[in-house]
Amino acid sequence: MVSHKKYTYLIGALGCGLLAFFVAVLGLEEISPTKYLIFLLFMIISELQTVKINNSHFSMEFGFVYSAIFIIGPVSAAMMKALSTLTCQIYSKLKNDLDDSAVRIIFNVGQYMISFFCAIGFYLFIKKSFVWDNPMYEIIVQSGSILTYLLINNLLIEYYLSLKYHKPILTNFQRSLTLDFSTYLIAVPAGVAIVNMYNRHGLFETLLVLAIYLTLVYVYILYLNLIGTNRELAALYDMAVTITSTLDVEMVMDIVLSSVQSIAPWDTACLYVYQNGWLVPAIYEGFGNQDIKDSKLKLDEEISGCSVIMGKGEIINNCHKDQKLKDLPICPTYTKSILAVPLVTNKEMIGGIALTSKKNNIYTKKHLTLMSILASQAAVALSNAHLFDKTTQMAITDGLTGLYNHTYLYSELERQIRSINNTGGIFSLIIIDVDNFKTYNDMYGHIIGDAILKNLADVLKKNVRDRDTIGRYGGEEFAIILPDIPPFEAIGIAERIRGVVEKTALAVVSKHKVFITISAGIASYPTDAVSVDDLVNKADKAMILGAKQKGRNKVVMFCPEMHVNN
Repeated sequence: MVSHKKYTYLIGALGCGLLAFFVAVLGLEEISPTKYLIFLLFMIISELQTVKINNSHFSMEFGFVYSAIFIIGPVSAAMMKALSTLTCQIYSKLKNDLDDSAVRIIFNVGQYMISFFCAIGFYLFIKKSFVWDNPMYEIIVQSGSILTYLLINNLLIEYYLSLKYHKPILTNFQRSLTLDFSTYLIAVPAGVAIVNMYNRHGLFETLLVLAIYLTLVYVYILYLNLIGTNRELAALYDMAVTITSTLDVEMVMDIVLSSVQSIAPWDTACLYVYQNGWLVPAIYEGFGNQDIKDSKLKLDEEISGCSVIMGKGEIINNCHKDQKLKDLPICPTYTKSILAVPLVTNKEMIGGIALTSKKNNIYTKKHLTLMSILASQAAVALSNAHLFDKTTQMAITDGLTGLYNHTYLYSELERQIRSINNTGGIFSLIIIDVDNFKTYNDMYGHIIGDAILKNLADVLKKNVRDRDTIGRYGGEEFAIILPDIPPFEAIGIAERIRGVVEKTALAVVSKHKVFITISAGIASYPTDAVSVDDLVNKADKAMILGAKQKGRNKVVMFCPEMHVNN
């Protein structure tokens, strides 16, 4: 299969060859250089002065090409179109610094010339081959010529895209053809109007009207930009209102990332949180199957490091030329532009937002300003959410061990019981008590005693599932809630924990390792109990009557023979 670059050169050579052939055979029409310059100028202005409507760009450039065919002749019109396309493509290269700009210039000039002369050939062939004395005949022939131009132009583009991006041909053919046809439905009547005005009123009056028209288009473009800015500011306001209504960290981050879509274009977006000198991905979109959750950015080396340290945002263009940036997980191979802003509140950096695009110079100072405003609002909201989360965690967390406290354990037991009452199932509760803990406190002191409890908590956490709930019930007592675990499975889990604790040194005193043992009691809901208090009581009695009183360092499951005073 031919490469897209070879195809480009072929189309460029064929198009330029056709232009040279017709210029050599037919020659340029004998008109004043002023007319050439005027039409060239209007073609360039109209091609650059596009109006964006529903993610497509509308231009009146074809209207000027159409009118040029009948005013200065088809060959001269083709020459002006080629020069106009060449000028606009060079301007785009200087503005956007596109790597493939030379290839695009060659292809675009070639494709337009091939499509143009095919349409002209169709027109001349039909006019010569068929004679029809009807006023509608000219309209039909011209419409057929325009349709020929559209079909060939879009086919050439579709084949180019299929070669470049390895996609099936005609993937977007119908959509692009429809958009072009809609554009020409407006541009062609405008071209007809220009021809009629020129024939009736002359060049000066036509130029005056065209100048007024282009001025109105320019004003309309400014109006659309103003609407876009208002929409972006509205998105900022909506985000500010929304994020102040919640103190959930995850929800705040979701709102922030969704709001970015209305402010700046991107192919990938990532919100980072600051953790121990690193920026860690917290929420992200656009990476496809690429998993970046474990990809951390070091502030003094990686992307957005400078912006975060300096307390301001940063735009990086042509980043694909920087090998260091190309190797970053947040920069897919197609990344060419990056916009990064820090999340700073009270002069403290808490994270950052990074956007990437496959287009060069896509980000402007306007995008940077709006993203900086968004980032400042987001930073305050995230800081408040983190503070609330921290406060909430303190209310439900044991200060010594970092496990859940008695209050949270009780509420979780209530939740488990409600769930089972509604949907069915079973869960088990393990109550654990350190054997002879007072002896350790008396022998080694409370500091060592606290260390034993903290290290025991770590052992317990390592030996339960993520979905299990573990907490300090009080003093040297711990509780483990095991969802969907029946009693006999709970015995196995508790016995394994008991064995690990027995073999693990939980403190060192004067190079002497301190070992402890634990006793555990198990009860399950709904097989053993009817309420939270009943369940806790029976697990506690199983631990005291079944384990403690029978020698300690044991695991015992509640049985009806045990006397429980409710």
